[in-house]
Amino acid sequence: MMNTVLLASGTGESAKADSLRVRGVTPTDTIEFVDARSVTSFSLPLDPASDLSRFFITVNGIHDTAVISYTRLPHLVSPECGYTFISNITGVATTHNIIDTLIIENSKVDLDGKKNLHLFF
Repeated sequence: MMNTVLLASGTGESAKADSLRVRGVTPTDTIEFVDARSVTSFSLPLDPASDLSRFFITVNGIHDTAVISYTRLPHLVSPECGYTFISNITGVATTHNIIDTLIIENSKVDLDGKKNLHLFF
């Protein structure tokens, strides 16, 4: 899971979104991942079948699109559990309606749960 923290533009202080909705968009489907109130962070899965994930993000009623590009490397968890993917974020882009900046803090997306992105709004 890719972990993202919300921050206030200008100050960099932790910010709380009154409402947050995040949907993943694929060529064949739209999947709702987050629909929450009073949040300061969120986690999203990256598409394991692609090197690009597109998300529709609605913060406090204002819509943006974020595109995350990455490389994928299969990782054997165990013979019983099978494989997962470790991803390395290579780029981010947004439409900048409410999102001021999206910054990569830690490009490695794996099972450690570390923060990956800073979303300033």
